[in-house]
Amino acid sequence: MTSLSNDTTNTTDDLDHHIHVEQGRLGKLVMARLKPNQDLTESVEALCRQHGMKTAIVRGAIGSLIDAHLHYATPSGLREMEVNGPGVEILNVFGEIGFSGDASHHPLQGVVADTDGKIFAGRFVRGANLSFITIEITLQEWIAVEQAEAVPA
Repeated sequence: MTSLSNDTTNTTDDLDHHIHVEQGRLGKLVMARLKPNQDLTESVEALCRQHGMKTAIVRGAIGSLIDAHLHYATPSGLREMEVNGPGVEILNVFGEIGFSGDASHHPLQGVVADTDGKIFAGRFVRGANLSFITIEITLQEWIAVEQAEAVPA
């Protein structure tokens, strides 16, 4: 797993770019079906807790949402869009779920299609994406072994 974060504490035009490098191994695989009216993000978090996974990778998901609520980045900050259903199809879900304390700090991202076939992408808003019929999801545990910081050349 590699995540990139910018260190914005420097006041000059040169920003230090730190890369967090994490080595590890894959653990248990969990396949689940979310029933109608279950929130995608909250359900994935609950599955991770139920199966004792501190960090998990979303391997795949298929199903539909009543409506989709997605965050996306703009130059002025995060904005939220609503994709009206019912029956917004999930085309892809990706990302990881990880916990620091009691809260998840990795939002799930995905691609959805509305009832006219228009495609939308963004981060799923926690608590606002309820399954319509069902969602089939596959999660895999990530077990970190070693962590390091690197500065790109």
